[in-house]
Amino acid sequence: MNRISNYDELVAARVMTEAIIADRKRIIHERVTDVKKKIAPLMLLKVGSFVAIDLLIGRKLLKRAGWVTRLLIPTLLKTFSLRVIERVKKD
Repeated sequence: MNRISNYDELVAARVMTEAIIADRKRIIHERVTDVKKKIAPLMLLKVGSFVAIDLLIGRKLLKRAGWVTRLLIPTLLKTFSLRVIERVKKD
């Protein structure tokens, strides 16, 4: 960029800089919106799987199991389901 020698050039440079900043803000906003749209269903899936594992496996199927089993199996299933969801997210 050339050196600014008078007030009119300064004002023009400021207007140009503000236009560039506004354009970049718009691009960033669009990208963030796209990412939010892609992540929202996966977060819902993650929360739903965790709740299902807690309710169905932890409280219903393992009702009469020992405390170690009731602690370990849901944790292992949550970890496994989280890894499956992360793998789906990459694709």
